[in-house]
Amino acid sequence: MKMPVEIMVTNKKLNYRDMCVAGDVPEAHESCESYSGIMIINGEKLSLNYDEIFDDGVTASTSVMLQNGVVLISHRGEINTNLVFLPGDSCDCVCHNGYRNMNLRVNTKSLNSDIGPLGGKLKIDYTIEIMGNLAEKNSMCVSVCPADSAS
Repeated sequence: MKMPVEIMVTNKKLNYRDMCVAGDVPEAHESCESYSGIMIINGEKLSLNYDEIFDDGVTASTSVMLQNGVVLISHRGEINTNLVFLPGDSCDCVCHNGYRNMNLRVNTKSLNSDIGPLGGKLKIDYTIEIMGNLAEKNSMCVSVCPADSAS
């Protein structure tokens, strides 16, 4: 089954990479963006596909795939990432920043999803490590509803 959907992505991020002095507390950043996309359900596999257009005109494509309690988020644009989320587990993932591949470790603290044909939410709390060092603490919520019920 393939259907148009409205997608709202809310991110909360604590960025530890820019800290210069030990003991500094990172500043929290929050963003909320809405997209029109496509939901595809094929048996146990559900995917959400949408395109992002940034203020500078750069575009990127994102796919969120859910199957058997595992989530894969694949982002294609100037920076390419493939992030795997396993509840309560860690995964080694790759980010290509346009110059080289960078290995990331994604530690999933919690993952909850009730997304189905009528919509729903995916919530993920996770951290990202680069070379064993904490880089980010993140909370993401992806809300989905059929395009005809978004109004």
